[in-house]
Amino acid sequence: MKLTEFLKLKKPEATDIPDIDVINSNFDTLDESVNNKVDKVDGKGLSSQDFTQQEKDKLNGIERGAEVNKVTSVQDRTGDVKITKADVGLDQVPNVTTNNQTPTYSQNSTLSNIVSGEKISVSFGKIMKAIADLISHIGSKSNPHSVTKSQVGLDNVPNVATNDQQPTFAESGTRSNIVSGETLSTLFGKIKKFFTDLKTVAFTGSYTDLSNKPTSMQNPNSLTLTMNGSATSYNGASSASKSWYAPTSAGTSGYEMVSNGSGAPVWKPPSYAVCSTSGNTAVKTVSISNFKLTTGVRVLVKFTYEHTSSTAATLNVNSTGAKNIVVHCGTDNIFVKDYFSWLAGETVELVYDGSYWVAIASDMRFITGAQSATVVIGTTKTQGFCDFRCDGTNDAECFNKAIRRIKTISSRNPPKEGSMMWRYGGTILVKTGVYNINSTISIGQSITKDIFTFKGEGPFSTWIQTKDLQCFMKNFDSLCFKDLYLTCDGLNEGPYFDSGDNLTFENCYISVRNSTSNVGVFADLNTQYTGEDPGGGSSGELQQGCFVLRGSTMTIKTLSTSSNCFSGINCGVLKVDDSEINLFNNSNSTSFELNFAYLAMTGYISNSIIHCSGKSSIVNSGAINITGNVIYLHSSNSRIYHYNTSITEVGGVFNANTVYCAYYVYLRCATITGNKFLKLNEYQSNSVACYLYNPCSASITGNFFHGGASGTWYIDAASKGSLNVLCNNYKGTLAVRNTVTQNNAYNLSVNY
Repeated sequence: MKLTEFLKLKKPEATDIPDIDVINSNFDTLDESVNNKVDKVDGKGLSSQDFTQQEKDKLNGIERGAEVNKVTSVQDRTGDVKITKADVGLDQVPNVTTNNQTPTYSQNSTLSNIVSGEKISVSFGKIMKAIADLISHIGSKSNPHSVTKSQVGLDNVPNVATNDQQPTFAESGTRSNIVSGETLSTLFGKIKKFFTDLKTVAFTGSYTDLSNKPTSMQNPNSLTLTMNGSATSYNGASSASKSWYAPTSAGTSGYEMVSNGSGAPVWKPPSYAVCSTSGNTAVKTVSISNFKLTTGVRVLVKFTYEHTSSTAATLNVNSTGAKNIVVHCGTDNIFVKDYFSWLAGETVELVYDGSYWVAIASDMRFITGAQSATVVIGTTKTQGFCDFRCDGTNDAECFNKAIRRIKTISSRNPPKEGSMMWRYGGTILVKTGVYNINSTISIGQSITKDIFTFKGEGPFSTWIQTKDLQCFMKNFDSLCFKDLYLTCDGLNEGPYFDSGDNLTFENCYISVRNSTSNVGVFADLNTQYTGEDPGGGSSGELQQGCFVLRGSTMTIKTLSTSSNCFSGINCGVLKVDDSEINLFNNSNSTSFELNFAYLAMTGYISNSIIHCSGKSSIVNSGAINITGNVIYLHSSNSRIYHYNTSITEVGGVFNANTVYCAYYVYLRCATITGNKFLKLNEYQSNSVACYLYNPCSASITGNFFHGGASGTWYIDAASKGSLNVLCNNYKGTLAVRNTVTQNNAYNLSVNY
């Protein structure tokens, strides 16, 4: 229900039933409101100001035209009357406050007291005289009152200085001690008696004037002197002596007393020192007071700088000689070099073993992590511990130091029992950050087998990048990259990974872009032997190295100006699982081809997604099993196998894949089963046919071919083999060409 604006009367809606209570309530409100109103009278206005009856009566008592407090005359003077000081009898009074009045007066000639009622000038003249005489009296240094020493109680005191007083006394009859409070005459009498009795022994050392004086030492051999466990008896002879050593001073708190080898012992401070020798200086020097170089002595040294020299570090304490700093690893010693060093600001405990300063503890990782097969690399922004920190300019040296440290440690571990080959290696943990590699890292192969893992903290957290680099790493046995982003921008000829046996990527993102015109290879792996021959002989089966891509993404791009073929992988064994491969050939040259696996004898590609654009191929040759993948062939010259109708060797199986094709699918497989071959309609109309080439004898069964409503799929052996095509489903048309045997009864058209 609505209400009126002012009195808030209730306003029923048109649809409301009349309510007598509402009507009565509105009337009551109106009645009360009208009763509280004032009636308007003609000739009178209403005001917001209210007047009491008292105020009204007061106004009625004022004469019309009256003025407030009007004075017409003063002492018979009318008009504009002005009152002066004389009018009020104050013409002699200065117009100043009491404190500001300035009386004038002259000093009185004689002393006299002030009198009540006299003028201020007279009183102040008397006061001035009294004050002047008092000042003169106070300033007098003589005895103006002629006070005598008897008047002050000093009539018995001689007028001489203390040192000039002359007491009189008589010698005491007996020796007795002096007593506080005695008179001077008594004190000096007792003292004179002592001088009389003891003057000979006191002045000459002779005992002749004493009774019961000693004649000789009764038993000189009874006096024994003992020091440091050694005893000597005193025989009374003047030449008898005993020597011992004692510290030359009280020492300093916290110091310890040590022998200096001769003479008195000395105080030595705690064996702690700060070494500020620069990192590239091999000889580290420190100073410790009263230090002696002995076997077993320990020191604590805080190194301001890490050791950055390739020359082994030494320590010279108090110029006692430079001794190599080492870390024990089994029975061997690891010498401290640039790749095996303490960190800047790290404190190291060292013990001298008679030949070396052996590091036995450290407050960070120099010792605690010295024998670990894990080395940590970080950037200058990395929080927490890092064995090596990269500055982002050319970080290859940090990686080289990490590799050398691991090799130094692991090479000292003996081979496992029954093993024919030494193995060394470990993990290099690459912390979050961007690392720039501008020079080649050489692992260094030997008769030993090195196994290195470079592990990041996620492919989008740890980024290793290179630019215009011919080779990133070479001369390795086994490398594994995990959880990192690896970019190779502008690969210059290549190979990016060269002269290696095994290369693995797990959970990585690899991006490769070749240079303008040069031939490039991402990974060129060596010939290796499956057997372990410590002499490097030819035991075992000969095969090429192994390339593994697991849970990773690898993208290879070429420029439009590229004019030579580019290959991704040259290897003997190829293993690709759960990964993504992107091949983007942007070359304007029709002769230029981009290959993912150029040389591979055996292997597989499974459960992966593969994109091919431009003239590119996934496999050049070899028996590679391709199973369970999704493959996109975006261009007319994009292939699965390298297109060459003169090659007849049989590759691996091609099973359970889904292939999206623009024009051609080129294979060299003996078995092609359970696959889906689908035309990319966004690239081609249904009037353009798609082709499956397989120039070798093979069985093509259980596949599905989708060419659209009227599109055609052709199966072609390129006159190189006999294809048996049966039990395939298709949408559109399925046809055969060139020595293909087709059993139409087993190839079924289906409606999808």
